[in-house]
Parts: sequence; C-alpha cells; structure tokens
Amino acid sequence: MDYKIIMPVLSDTMDKGKLVRWRVHKGDMVHKGDVIAEVESDKAIMEVQSFKDGVVKKLLVKEGDEVPVKAPIAIIDTEAEMAQTEQQKQPEIVQHPKEQSTSTQKPKAALKEPTPTAAVPPVIEELLQTPAPKLAEGDATPAAKKRAAELGIDIKGLQAEGKLPKPAHLKEIETEAFRHYFTPKALRLLQEYQLDAKLFTLDHKINAAEVENYIKEYNIPKTVSLSKNRIAVMKNVQNAATKPVYFIFEEFDIKEYEGIKLTSLLIKKLATAMQKHPLTRAKLEGTTLKIYPHSNISVAVAKGDELYMVVCKRAEEKSLQEIDAWVRGLKERTFTADELTGSTFGISNLGMFGVQRFSAMINQSDVGIAAFGAVQNGKISVTFTFDHRVLNGVDAALFVHDAKEIFKGDDNV
Repeated sequence: MDYKIIMPVLSDTMDKGKLVRWRVHKGDMVHKGDVIAEVESDKAIMEVQSFKDGVVKKLLVKEGDEVPVKAPIAIIDTEAEMAQTEQQKQPEIVQHPKEQSTSTQKPKAALKEPTPTAAVPPVIEELLQTPAPKLAEGDATPAAKKRAAELGIDIKGLQAEGKLPKPAHLKEIETEAFRHYFTPKALRLLQEYQLDAKLFTLDHKINAAEVENYIKEYNIPKTVSLSKNRIAVMKNVQNAATKPVYFIFEEFDIKEYEGIKLTSLLIKKLATAMQKHPLTRAKLEGTTLKIYPHSNISVAVAKGDELYMVVCKRAEEKSLQEIDAWVRGLKERTFTADELTGSTFGISNLGMFGVQRFSAMINQSDVGIAAFGAVQNGKISVTFTFDHRVLNGVDAALFVHDAKEIFKGDDNV
C-alpha cells in the first residue's frame, strides 16, 4: 500500500515549504520515526519524519523545490516492507533424506571441506575498528547532536543558558555555530546576500569586511523581495501602459503663498479647472462614462520606498488652508482603502527635487494626470497625460487652456 508523505504545515502563516535536503533515497527502507527530509518553512528548517514502516518508492520533489503545504513529497510502499520482513522471518525448509520420495531422491553429493574465510583487508579492518562518532549531549535530534559534536557546540550547556531550544534541530545548531565564527554584522550580510556560511573557512572570527570582500570579488547581487506596495504599483503601471495616451506640454504662471505647500496649491487650482470640464471627472466603464460631480484628485505620495496615490476628495469644496492641512498630514498616517480609491484625475509633483519636467503614468481608472516640475521665475512646467478613450485632443486642449488661466489668478484661492 502506498503511504504518501506530505509537506507539513509548520506555522500559521506557512502556505509553501522548501525541500532543503533529502535524508533518504529511492529504495531505502525506513521505519516509523525516521527522518526522511529537511524542509524550510517561513520561519525555520524542520525535519520531516515517516509515520509508517516501508520502502521509499518515489521522491516526488527535488531539493530546492517549493511545494504547497499538504502536497505529497514522497511515497512509501508499506507492503514492500512487509513482504521483505516476512521473507526474512520465514525459516528455510530442509527436507530430511528419509522423508524424500524415492522417485526424487538424488545421490548424496560428497561433502566439501569448508572454505577458509578470506582475510579482512587492512583498510576495512581499520574502518571496522573505528568507533562511531561521538554525539553531543543535550536534548536534540540525532543529526543536530552529530553536527554539534563536529563543530564543538555544547548543546546541554547552551540549553541550560536558554540559548538553544529543546529539542534543538540541525538548523539551530548551525546558526549557533555561525554566531561563534561570524560577527553580527557579517551574519546580517550572509542573510541579505543569501550566502552559505560554509563558503568561508571556519577557523577564525569572520568580520563584515571579509564577507564584503567576498561579495565584491565574486560580484554577488543582493536579492530584495518586492513589498506588497511595490507589487501593487507594478500592476498599476503595467495596466497604465495598455492605455492609449497622449501628452500636452505647457508652462503655467504660478504665485506661491507663504505657509502653503505648493502641492496644496496645485490641487486647489486643478480641482477648480476640473469643475468646468466634466470629462476630467469621468470613469470609463465598458461603453459608458460615469461622470461624477466632485473633483476627486489622486496625489502621488512617497513614504520611504513605497508609493501611494492618496485621494483628496471634494477638493473643489475645500479651502486652500483645508487642503494644505490634509497634505501636511499625509506623511504621518497610514491610509485606508477608501483614501486610495475614488479619483478621476491625478497630480504628481517632483519639483521639490529640482526636476524641471517629466511625464507621469495615469493612476488606475483615472482619465489623466498632471506632472509638475520645479518653479522657476514664477512659472512651472507641467506635462499632462490623457486617456485618449475619454478625452480627445480638443477636450484636453480646452481643459489645459482653462487651467492655465486659473493658475494666473488669485480669485480661486
């Protein structure tokens, strides 16, 4: 009967496990409790045991493969083990000469002299006399005890100090050994660059400089996982790249106000212009347009390495001071799903970094975005990106013309 060994669930957050190392091969006999593999969860490397006796029929995954939890990783043939056991137990039947039938009785063969036992080769004899490797004392798996003995790790002592868990596993022993041979900063570099500590000769204390030299010598890249925010931005820009867009480049007159952030002024001016042009307040859904009454503007906000498009809603109804208070609070808080949805037009401002002109990609289902550069001599460059499915050239030109006039005056501030 086939008994399937599955990828275990080792933590509440684990959805996949990585097969680090097989401890058995196809055809090996295993017994209940034997360790057959080492797997890596999202938190640690653990040993996988067999819960039945049998013979390894098939290994379903390769070392290094990631497998969903509860997916089969090996098949144990329990009947093969039983057959093998029965064969070993069955006594050899020897028929007595008197019980043999006369028709089948054969002449007795002459007894041969016993063949002298061959001498054991010296090399093998030496190996046979070599004592089994000593295991470290303490509460740990056999593999962990063996490795600890090789590395000189005192499992029992470290467990008494609370520095090793009970029971200790192979991964934890190796981690403890690496702490002994590497400085904390060197260990962090090993983790950041996913380097195997066995690449280094463990006969001295290895510092960060030695690891850095290795990284530079072999041109090893640092692997950085994308954050959920970056993945979301990536999907957004990929979607934006499929839109049929065009650009309008302009230069607006602008008067800045003391105590008011430039982004706040841009939002207020653009919100006013949007009220005159319904298509800038529209969303395309299939073959219909939904035109909203308010100027809801998505604003590009960078927080560390992450980028958000936070929506200033009903911007046309807010005073410049109210919008400024909203802008100043963006860096201080986390955003709800509601604050990141509901816009129809966007703003991106890189002028504070000295950028003169740039273009921006349209956010999600917005119909356009205005990219503002640095202010020079009372003027600011702006690049508009429009979704051609919603605004044709004339629609966009009229909107940009009215926005330019609004930027000149003070009556909307």
